[in-house]
Amino acid sequence: MIDRKFKFVAVNPCKGNYYTEENAVLFVAKDRALIPALLAYVAECKTIGANAEHIESVDLLIDRVREYQRNIECAIPDTDTPCEIDRCIGGKDL
Repeated sequence: MIDRKFKFVAVNPCKGNYYTEENAVLFVAKDRALIPALLAYVAECKTIGANAEHIESVDLLIDRVREYQRNIECAIPDTDTPCEIDRCIGGKDL
């Protein structure tokens, strides 16, 4: 399991690919560390030669996250409940 904090199913509506905690990672929009992480992701995408449309799509995502954090919710990320600590740090599948 890659993402130990969340259980999820995500579907790419264009390609039909499914993703879960077994092969993907989930970040929530309220996470104050998300925008810096996305900015670093964009920089790396440029370095490795990702296409311009991908970079533009992430730039637009950053704008939407900024708007969300400004108007709805913003929080310092945490892993603080016993259950989350057991899953994220201890690797226990509950």
